[in-house]
Amino acid sequence: MNGLARIAGLLAMAALVVAQEPRPKEVQATTIIGYLRDSGCVHRFHEVVKPLPNGCLESCVRAGSPLVVLTRDEQVYHPISAEMPDVDVRQRLLPFAGKLVKITGQVYIRGGSNAISLGKVEEVKE
Repeated sequence: MNGLARIAGLLAMAALVVAQEPRPKEVQATTIIGYLRDSGCVHRFHEVVKPLPNGCLESCVRAGSPLVVLTRDEQVYHPISAEMPDVDVRQRLLPFAGKLVKITGQVYIRGGSNAISLGKVEEVKE
């Protein structure tokens, strides 16, 4: 009987652990508009919102700099995939590097960091 009680106790503890696993919150789709930029320049050069035509953005992107979206009100969003586990979205974004884009997806905010899952991505004419 002692062995049976131990097994029942272990099963009860396992059920509690599974019940307490964090689940992602349901978040409404949001649309943001901003320039798809390399993260290094966005954080180092605050005076530049729109990419300069000097080839800097292209050089940074070719070197592998992460891509972020910088809105006109200077909010920075890190693009993430809509899938779990997260998958690389860089190839999907490369055609839009340096352009004004509209991204629709779910926005996540944590500790001052913003992320948006890539639902729909399209270029916006200025």
